[in-house]
Amino acid sequence: MSNLRRLIKRDPLALLTILWPLVLLAPLTPGLPKPTSGGLPWSQELVLALLLCITLGQLAYRAFKSSGSSTFPRHELFVFFPLMLFVLWSAASLLWAPSVFPALHHSFLWASYLLFFLVVRRALKSPRLLRASLITLGTVICMISVACMVEYWGSSALLIRTSIGLGEPFAAALPIFTVLALRLRRRRAALFCGATAVLAWLAMLQSLERAPAIGATAALLLIAGGSAIKRSWRPRRLSRVVLLISFLAAATALQMLPSPAADSRPSPFARLQTTSEDANTRVRFLCWAVGLEMWRDRPMTGVGANNYDTVFPEARARFSANNPDSPLIRLNEGFLVERAHNEYVQILSELGVVGFALFLAFAVALIIAAWRALRHAQNALALGAAASLVAFAISSGASSVSFRWMGSGLVFFFSAALVLHLASSQPVAEKTVALSPAFRRPAMATALVLSLLILGGRGTQATSSIFQSRASSAPTAESVQRLYHSALAWNPYDSSAHFSFGMWLYLQRRAPEAVAHLRFAVEHGLNASVCYAYLAAAEAGAGDFLAAERTLERATRVYPRSVFLRVRHASALAEAGDTTKAEEEYREALALNPREARGWRQLICFGRNAAKTAAFYDKSIAMPGELVPENCIFAVLDENERRRPVRVFDEVSDFKIASR
Repeated sequence: MSNLRRLIKRDPLALLTILWPLVLLAPLTPGLPKPTSGGLPWSQELVLALLLCITLGQLAYRAFKSSGSSTFPRHELFVFFPLMLFVLWSAASLLWAPSVFPALHHSFLWASYLLFFLVVRRALKSPRLLRASLITLGTVICMISVACMVEYWGSSALLIRTSIGLGEPFAAALPIFTVLALRLRRRRAALFCGATAVLAWLAMLQSLERAPAIGATAALLLIAGGSAIKRSWRPRRLSRVVLLISFLAAATALQMLPSPAADSRPSPFARLQTTSEDANTRVRFLCWAVGLEMWRDRPMTGVGANNYDTVFPEARARFSANNPDSPLIRLNEGFLVERAHNEYVQILSELGVVGFALFLAFAVALIIAAWRALRHAQNALALGAAASLVAFAISSGASSVSFRWMGSGLVFFFSAALVLHLASSQPVAEKTVALSPAFRRPAMATALVLSLLILGGRGTQATSSIFQSRASSAPTAESVQRLYHSALAWNPYDSSAHFSFGMWLYLQRRAPEAVAHLRFAVEHGLNASVCYAYLAAAEAGAGDFLAAERTLERATRVYPRSVFLRVRHASALAEAGDTTKAEEEYREALALNPREARGWRQLICFGRNAAKTAAFYDKSIAMPGELVPENCIFAVLDENERRRPVRVFDEVSDFKIASR
């Protein structure tokens, strides 16, 4: 520890370079609230922002004290310049994004990546810092992997894997430690790297994610091919290859062993075999199709950074109207859609052709640098870093994590920094650009101010999330309300906080107050059918039956094959006095699924006990427990408990409102 303190004091780059892997541990810190549905992550970003502020503060101090000039490799400008333009374009999308706060979050996220990339690339010139960074990363991976094993075989919960986006960062780190395990001279260091690679592989399999598994497999095949081509990349001993393959095979077999806690979980291999008919795969096709619908609507600028979930309902409604016979439009009604499950489609839909072209320019420049490193570098770490980028790129094609989860993005940019470092480590003379103090000092000051803004933004979100978490367990109604008001005061644009507060107000029989909060949440990303149902219930509870009908009419355009929404809309139309349209809407529901439609009608119009009795004597009526989506059943029960069912209509015709 004393050596670490001395190193950090001597070199300001050391703090960030050595400690950045701790960002992966941030979501596992006891006591910190986890992001709720629709909420933006903040814990990893807050830790990185703090490290950036300290590091850049020290660098800025030294820049202002120094009067000398520095140099920058010219070929690296072709990597950093498009990345910087991409960050600026993301920030420019604040001007047209429907939700400003998510767009600002995306801009801060990519600005953090840019600053991290610049600092770490410079730090990797020091072999000591590179070695220390790899040791920290390996230690963190081992710690998380062991925790995942304990959870996987000892608990039915999925808390660790769902809180850190496990599969992709481990798939990207695996190739680096695999190469080190095969090539390092010192046996203890090689053993440590080999254990890290095996544990990363096992934890990645336990994440049950297919895309990272495919990406990691492709990376390992690339390492095998590269080792056969270049002599300096070949393993030091055949015994290391045999041991590593044996342990990876054993870890794979261990994943297949039965466990009382894991019996109901399919392995990623079983999921790969059913990919073509798997519901999750078809949901991804839907998300991609809706993302392309957004891009067609605004091809040049996109809908705004990180606004995929905000624009999703209207884009899905257009896709449904344009493709009425597609089997995809009946999918995923009961779940929130936050991301496109494909980073490339999401960038194209959110930032348009301009943003995608800038991202592509950055990717192409990085590919050229990787090719340069593979051709000229004798260090096998070049092969590991390039394979890491390949694993990440493949996984991002079907993953919702990618750059959206900071732990995953940092592993990518660490590998990218390694690629640039090894591409520059050639005995050839490098063309450089001189950076005078007149440029370097304002640049460092700007970077420091940006990091402080990022820290402030993440701190604001963290404070809001802590207030939300405390509100969920507050003992009195007064304290709950006070804590929600505090959360929204810190971040009035947090749709998750608005929805949670609105639901609390609604369940407290304060529907008129709940409407504004639930409406804000629905209009800013909370897009499942149950969200529309609760908003309509609050509007009806406030006496605004026309608003409730309009909300449900909009929901049926987003989910035109939803039997629940069709029947619920029919009841709202009947309550608003439009019996003709109510009859038409109920006939639509009967055409989709007559048994479910009758079951929903009984539950919505007559309550749970009457619905059970009717279904018991008439098998053409679905029992309440058979209805889907399940969360909408609870929404109907909550509404019926707070407002006696008054929306009664005949099964076939003669729609009317009758008081009970």
